[in-house]
Amino acid sequence: MEIQYGKMVLHGILAAVFYLVVPFVLFYFLELYGIMTFSESFRISIIIFGIIGIVISILRHAFPEDTSANRLVRFGATVYSGIFLFYIFGGFDPGRSLGTYYINTPLIQVFLGLKIIAWLFLGSLIIKGLQYLIEAIELRKKKEYRVKVKKEFKLSKFFKVLGILASLTIAGYFGSIIFSGLNLRVNLHDTFPPPAYDDGGTPLNFTDDSLNITIGFDVGNMGLYAINNVFLNAEIHTVTTDNAVDLPWYTKIGSSPIPYQNTFHSFTQTFDQNITISIDTAYIEGLLTTNGDLLFKISFSTLYALIFVNLTISLPVPWTHPP
Repeated sequence: MEIQYGKMVLHGILAAVFYLVVPFVLFYFLELYGIMTFSESFRISIIIFGIIGIVISILRHAFPEDTSANRLVRFGATVYSGIFLFYIFGGFDPGRSLGTYYINTPLIQVFLGLKIIAWLFLGSLIIKGLQYLIEAIELRKKKEYRVKVKKEFKLSKFFKVLGILASLTIAGYFGSIIFSGLNLRVNLHDTFPPPAYDDGGTPLNFTDDSLNITIGFDVGNMGLYAINNVFLNAEIHTVTTDNAVDLPWYTKIGSSPIPYQNTFHSFTQTFDQNITISIDTAYIEGLLTTNGDLLFKISFSTLYALIFVNLTISLPVPWTHPP
């Protein structure tokens, strides 16, 4: 059996690009722009998995296409790809659900539940692996196995068609998410309405006062998927203030008592939505008499295209007390 050295070298180089060069270039730019950071142990594990993947890719192309050895190596490579994806999606982490990812930056924190994507990839690889295993057995025994679904098919071809359909489904799903994401708009109003202040009929006593700040926004969802079960909360934190006694630094001073809930259907525009933040009574006097820098934290969770999203956005806002 002739060993295909040229193909082994070529595909070894391509595998090195896929398993090592692309991930580490991606890591570099994600860290450069402060989007994500990666631990040293994670980098080392990627290198180990990558080297194994390169070796398997070289072996996969060592034997001619029409041999059972070729199909057995392809089956092993597919199994390894499944293990690699299972690791990437957190399948080997105790206490962690499959497909959970965190992105943490100073102004944005995101939790993503990508379980549907993980299972789509793994299901596609299982089908592909079965195709190679059946082809290896057929080539070794020089015998075709067949299955009948309305009409008779070669069993390996049946799994090949299933694999193609699975790949097309995944490609279509990702394409629809990209299209929908590009047609999703959330517009936070540039100016907030004046704070609603009630002195409770006692101008010199702040203990019975109420102060509410309303944030307005619009949502345009012209994509294919509804934004389901939206839960939106908001908080206000101080950063620095001119009077740290009445309005202490780095302190939560208010939150939304009632979360905003809604569903934004596909191909719809929703305008003039709002959520109200109530200021804690202990900080009303300080907020009415002190300038400073505040941080608005807006958190929402939703299910979008079968992906769970929990997002917190922090918005620095300069504060000037009312005259």
